[in-house]
Amino acid sequence: TWTFEIQGDIDNNGEQARRETFDYCVVSTGLYSNSKKFIPELLNRDQFKGVVIHSSEFTDLSQVEGKNVVVVGGGKSAVDCAVEASNTGAKVTLLSRQPHWATPRKIANLIPFQYVFLSRLGQALVVGYRGTLPEADLTHMKFWNRLGWPLMAGAFKAVEALFGAQFGNLTGKTSPFLKKDVVDDFYGYAQVLDYSMKEAVKNGKVNWEMGTCESFGENSLKLRDGKEIDADVVIFATGFQKDYNIFSDDVKSKLDIQNDGLYLWRHTVPANVPNLGFVGSELAVISNISGYGVQAAWLGKFWANEIDAPGVEKMQQDIEASKSWKREWMPTTPSRASLVLLHQIHFYDLLLKDMGLPHFRKSNPLAEAFMPYESADYNGVIAPIGQAIKDTAPEA
Repeated sequence: TWTFEIQGDIDNNGEQARRETFDYCVVSTGLYSNSKKFIPELLNRDQFKGVVIHSSEFTDLSQVEGKNVVVVGGGKSAVDCAVEASNTGAKVTLLSRQPHWATPRKIANLIPFQYVFLSRLGQALVVGYRGTLPEADLTHMKFWNRLGWPLMAGAFKAVEALFGAQFGNLTGKTSPFLKKDVVDDFYGYAQVLDYSMKEAVKNGKVNWEMGTCESFGENSLKLRDGKEIDADVVIFATGFQKDYNIFSDDVKSKLDIQNDGLYLWRHTVPANVPNLGFVGSELAVISNISGYGVQAAWLGKFWANEIDAPGVEKMQQDIEASKSWKREWMPTTPSRASLVLLHQIHFYDLLLKDMGLPHFRKSNPLAEAFMPYESADYNGVIAPIGQAIKDTAPEA
């Protein structure tokens, strides 16, 4: 059983804490903890006369209007903050340690990215290059990877050239071309962008610098190479950290939390802690709605003993295989354990097979191969909210 101490909810208005006991615990708090915003500790912050905020706190354009703004980061949040700040007339510098690949909303300005990211064809291209999920045990896909990876490596170099050309970023310090692998980088710093940042840089509204911040001046941010950037507001788009302190030390020890995240069986349950599940908190896919819906359906059947689950030893073996595979090629990030992303369809297939449900969800073979998968394709697995309430409501 699980015992939780609850305080400050709508029922007791923050008064005396109470304890509640449950048979099961599901953690559905999202991928990151808003209470643990990561802001690097820089020298002389107390001497800085300006304002320092996290990207999640940049909620009002008046915070930056007409000011010298430095946005620190290299992911989508950093790009969004820089573009939004530049639209106020602020003097904006985006400071990134290294360049990362952006994926255009329309590939070659023609093909919506979903047709590559969320179709079985696109899945096969990625698998041919980087392999399939170890736990999926897809023999034909493993064969395709061994045979096709040299071809796919060349194909993805062409993709890099195309993406670089679309964003006007084939050369120079901000270009990832020939510096970062486009597939690997997506698994560390995924971002699908329009051309707002491209236009902001081109028009001089955003100055994009490569460098590492080291300390504050009174009205500036100082870089490791000695450069100094004027700053009234510094926005750190540097992400979040996970927080597992709701659990006891004993549970945390059994979870075996790593520097690159929490590795789970089927990205949902730990091998060594019974009656504990994670839905929407340790799984990063492209389509959150379908991903977390299928995951929740799977967990319900798992706890109802409707899934032929292996023993603890086999679960641990699967977890170790997944860990080794990811660490072979995915960038080192605090969230690496959670990453499925471009392998999304095969992951859903795996859960559906566990549940004894058909994993080919399209109406015909052509659609199955080339059309993107959407949440509607999992109708019947993910119950509509109204139907779910009706099915679970007690009889009058």
